[in-house]
Amino acid sequence: MWLCVRFPQWELDSIGAPPTAAAIVDKQIIICANQEARTLGIRAGQNLGHALQLANDKPVSWLDRDPAQEHQALNNLIGWGYRYTSTSYSDFGSNLLLRIGPSLKLFKGVNALLHTLQCDLKHYSYHYHLGIGHSPIGSWLASFLDSDNALLEASDKDKLGHLSLRALSNLYPKDIDALRKSGLVTLSDAWNQPRPELRKRCSKHFVEHLEHLCLEREAYVPDYQPPKYFLDRFRFGYDLNDTQELWPGIEYLLNGLSAFLRHNQHRTASLTWHLEGIHRYREQFTLRSSQAHSHITPWLGLMAIRLESLQLKEPIDSLMLECRELLPLEADAIDLFGSTKGAPKQALSDRLRTRLGHQAVQHIRRRDEHIPEYAHQFTCELPTATSPQTEVRAPRPLWLLNPPVNTQSKQAKQWVHGDITLMLGPERIEDYWWESSQCRDYYIAIDNEHYRFWVFRDRRSQQWYLHGIFE
Repeated sequence: MWLCVRFPQWELDSIGAPPTAAAIVDKQIIICANQEARTLGIRAGQNLGHALQLANDKPVSWLDRDPAQEHQALNNLIGWGYRYTSTSYSDFGSNLLLRIGPSLKLFKGVNALLHTLQCDLKHYSYHYHLGIGHSPIGSWLASFLDSDNALLEASDKDKLGHLSLRALSNLYPKDIDALRKSGLVTLSDAWNQPRPELRKRCSKHFVEHLEHLCLEREAYVPDYQPPKYFLDRFRFGYDLNDTQELWPGIEYLLNGLSAFLRHNQHRTASLTWHLEGIHRYREQFTLRSSQAHSHITPWLGLMAIRLESLQLKEPIDSLMLECRELLPLEADAIDLFGSTKGAPKQALSDRLRTRLGHQAVQHIRRRDEHIPEYAHQFTCELPTATSPQTEVRAPRPLWLLNPPVNTQSKQAKQWVHGDITLMLGPERIEDYWWESSQCRDYYIAIDNEHYRFWVFRDRRSQQWYLHGIFE
């Protein structure tokens, strides 16, 4: 069983046309008009000059056709259909074809599946018609029937036999013209003809589609293969000068990205935004997060911070979102109360970086080194579970002096009050024998006021140094 979602005004819907009267123009010809424009008498196929006369100075948005955007939006919609079935593709124009037969048990029947699909389609604000059939072309033809008959689960022959051959004239104009000259009027007239006779008169693909309708041949369609990256554009239909006006496009694109990530079991920690305006104005920036996400809430917060400092040099009319750094979806570490471990620290780091710049926030990360002053480094990335973790059993101070200071120096006297007494040790640390050999004996010591310090004796110079201060 197949389901067709047909989009009658895809040229308008794919670019996010305004809800007021609007029409798509290509080479001075009206390609598509919405309901508001049709009430003025504007129709597809009209000359632009004639349409302007019909508008009679009433506000109508005349938009240029964007085939690239139509193709990209349709590809995104095919990916969206992947949530319902593994066979999702487009054919016969701007349509989405889904093989729903294997999915009926999962969704507990046709009605439940259609209800879920229609609820999800509300987020796109697309105009569409549904049709159910036992072949791809059968479901497409059923979408032209009235709503009561389009979703019947009857066979294609019973449901579609009365349709005129003109229903296929856009796909096979020469074949339909030849059949009509022979006196054939309806689809049932055509498929009742002997197949050898039809093959002489009509093209191979036309005969194959008739055989699909009669269930004489099964339509083979390969399973959908998800794309390796996300790319989508939102057209505003007018020029923007204020960054706050970007929010409808931002939310639309992020919702599309979130659906793409969830359906393909991915997450991402990097988004690239492209601002495109008139006069070839282009600007882009990248948002980064220390934690990969598959939902939009963290990105909305980071985008709000980024927009505070974003200055538009010229008006823009479209916004594009690109995401190529995809990671496999993994279960988050959740504590007893449902919060993600490390989330507050990572969220704070992301907000500061978005506001101040990526290099402005640094973290301390351990290094696999024995010499204490070399055992850490500053990095722009948060430590991960795979960061080097040298096992240290002896106590270590939180505060290290770099470089260590001689215990007899004035600088050491700033922290040490009176004489120091060794309490624990020694712990020998030795390394870099191949370069500048280091050999130290470390002790934990206290001063007269019982403050604890980490001191060592250099075995080569026999000098004592203060290296750390305990809390």
